Amino acid sequence: MKKLAVLFFCLFAAIPSFAQMQTGRLKLSLWDNIAWATPANTQIINGVDLGIGSHTDEVTGAQLDLLMAQTRYELRGLSFAFLVNLAEQGTGAQLGAFNQNAHFTGAQLGLFNMTDRMTGAQIGFFNMADSIRGLQLGLVNYTHNIRGLQIGLLNVTEGGWFPAMVLVNGHF
Repeated sequence: MKKLAVLFFCLFAAIPSFAQMQTGRLKLSLWDNIAWATPANTQIINGVDLGIGSHTDEVTGAQLDLLMAQTRYELRGLSFAFLVNLAEQGTGAQLGAFNQNAHFTGAQLGLFNMTDRMTGAQIGFFNMADSIRGLQLGLVNYTHNIRGLQIGLLNVTEGGWFPAMVLVNGHF
């Protein structure tokens, strides 16, 4: 009986520490903010976000959705959705038909990839970045400022060897 009382006391004493957790390890999303996260029902995920379409503030880990994955502030890890991946900033990889963010370090792989500032690689049918340090590989590549290489059928950059080139363009 003493052991049972000690066990209940320990569990009761631990409840405040669980209540202070601000991150979820697993989030299951139906659509947008219709979701459930554990151990804390929050929009900050340190683990896996699974769903049809999700909207999360921060993800450290993997965001795996069927249609749409949106991270409001920061993505650190992998974001996959068949249709749309959106993030304000991130480090890792975005895989989907349409990938968009403001600042990204890593790789964007999709049909259409768009970002303001990119460090890494954009691989897809159409790649667009305001500024890129790295590689753009696609049919059409467009950037204002590049420190790296563009490989594709049409490569347009204001900071490259020539404003528009066929096959290869860039600036080092």
